[in-house]
Amino acid sequence: MTGSLRSSARNPISIALMGILILVFLILGVGGGGRFPDAFRQVAPDSVVSAGSHSVSKQDFKRIFDQQKDRYQQQTGQPVTTEFLVQNGADGQMLSEISLEQAGLEMLKRAGIDPAPALVDAEIKKLPFAFDKVTGQFSQAQFTQALAAQGLTPKQAAAEIADELAERHFGYALEAGYKIPRLYSAVDAVAGLESRDVSYFVMGIHAVPMPAAPTDAQLLAFMKQHAAQLTLPEMRVITLVKFSAKDIAPSIKVDPAEVAKEFAFRKDTLTNPERRTVIEIPVKSAQQAALAEQGLAGGQDPAIIAKAIGSEPVSYVDKPQSAFADAKMAQAAFAMKAGSVSGPVRGDLGAAVLKVIKVTPGGAVTLQSATPQIEADLRQKAAAKKAYDQSKAFDDARQGGMSIADAARKVGAMSLTLPPISAQGQNVDGQPIPAVNDTIAKAAFAQAAGQDGDLQDSGAGEYFALRVEKVLAPALPPLDAKRPQLTQAYMNTQLVTALKAKALALIDQIKKGESLDAAASSVGAQVVHQADMQRIKAEQYKPLGQEFLENVFGQKPGAVFAAGGQTGIYIAKVDSVRPGDVTQTAQLLEVLRPRVTQAYLKDLLVTANTAARADLKVSINQTLARQELGVDPALIGPAPAAKAGQTAK
Repeated sequence: MTGSLRSSARNPISIALMGILILVFLILGVGGGGRFPDAFRQVAPDSVVSAGSHSVSKQDFKRIFDQQKDRYQQQTGQPVTTEFLVQNGADGQMLSEISLEQAGLEMLKRAGIDPAPALVDAEIKKLPFAFDKVTGQFSQAQFTQALAAQGLTPKQAAAEIADELAERHFGYALEAGYKIPRLYSAVDAVAGLESRDVSYFVMGIHAVPMPAAPTDAQLLAFMKQHAAQLTLPEMRVITLVKFSAKDIAPSIKVDPAEVAKEFAFRKDTLTNPERRTVIEIPVKSAQQAALAEQGLAGGQDPAIIAKAIGSEPVSYVDKPQSAFADAKMAQAAFAMKAGSVSGPVRGDLGAAVLKVIKVTPGGAVTLQSATPQIEADLRQKAAAKKAYDQSKAFDDARQGGMSIADAARKVGAMSLTLPPISAQGQNVDGQPIPAVNDTIAKAAFAQAAGQDGDLQDSGAGEYFALRVEKVLAPALPPLDAKRPQLTQAYMNTQLVTALKAKALALIDQIKKGESLDAAASSVGAQVVHQADMQRIKAEQYKPLGQEFLENVFGQKPGAVFAAGGQTGIYIAKVDSVRPGDVTQTAQLLEVLRPRVTQAYLKDLLVTANTAARADLKVSINQTLARQELGVDPALIGPAPAAKAGQTAK
């Protein structure tokens, strides 16, 4: 699962503080010292990572891997194959990170930090996708359906939410009190206010001759040199027959009489419940309650009020009463007027002060307002029936001995021969093929060439059958198919190589005594003098680039360096370094302390989780993970040996 339901904006301190607890556990010997039964160490046969009672299945790993792959392609704008990522160690790095997280979660569980089922259930009922759009009520069926679309079950979701709650609640307990020693932030404060003078010039691409267009022989050699990135995976040409409720639904016409009939049948259950926007600040004492009540009544920011008393506000935005985690809190909130603030309310999950921000009255649903949803439901139901009936007729024809193509013609379906597809359902350019989902791609790679497959159900009213027409072995693409891209890549590589060589030659001349001005003049550039550069003002120097700034603030006075930039290569010299003002340094020390604390705790988390992983003897089955990804072992080679604290398979 590993974060499929969790917010991407989790509090970094809360995450990092988990490492402190793990470290304490290890010091005290809680964990693998024989105090827990062997059942904790049983490994499910389909697990690729197992840490005691925590594990990640091969299916979950593939889902995580595919999500990361999609994210990488979106960020770079370039297609990438699974084989390329695996060859470059992406799967191993991902498994290592997952094993660290699972080890940390297991340590929390073994220490007794295990949220009660009622708390987990309350969190589930806050998930926005779990509410029926018509009734506004929590819908177990809708919740289950939304999870299924992500490849999850309710049991998996509950386990993941329990893990998140364990991390969050323990983080809250330590966050307010932990501060790093002043000496740690003093080092950053001194470095942050240190002033540096730098002189530099930009050597553009015209400083070297443009490379000549490559010959075919050079392009072929370039392809072989980059074969790992350019080799196309095994591809298959298939003929596909699909019966899809989703595709059929737009053509379904819904009879208004049927809508009215359905509305009459469901009318008693269709209501627009009253909705409220409520702020809830948990409190633990009468003093905290008084402060929270006073702050909310005065219009203060709930986050500031909650932080002052060591709490965290809970917001319900335009929610029905059924959406509130605590039934007693909900009852109190729905008895208040808009704008009013309650005294402390005692609920099943603790006490809190409430403020009602807005009230949206409810009312009965009319035929007009319910029609869009009812039409959609009836259309989907009719489409699912039509897809099923058509697929059944097709299957009957297949069982009678007809080929896929003949059976499709008999029932009026279309058989489509697709261009070559990979095991991930992508074309030769790495782009997804809309007609192919994961189930279809997997079936295509499970059949032999020339074989007609049986009808298969891929869920959600989708049925298909396919024939593998041809199997294309992994190979480099034809030169002509990629000539423009290869030519551009080759010339860029040659240009960068020439620029780097020129930059090194200029640096060597400067180190031997040539002035920076003379070196700049030789390539038609001018020297820029930048005075009083400070780390604390690094944001304003951002256009100069990360590599340039790292060298400016990381080199000694007199150092000469080269760094890549957007318009060429920087050739620079650190002229001088001066300490910052002592008074400002002392002031900055306290400002930086929270940030340095977070950075320190992040490092501690890695160390603590690594120790937890070793103590638990976490099992990683990289071979099984690669099998699930569908990569060819002959192209990848054997999985690497396990690292410290890991048991490899």
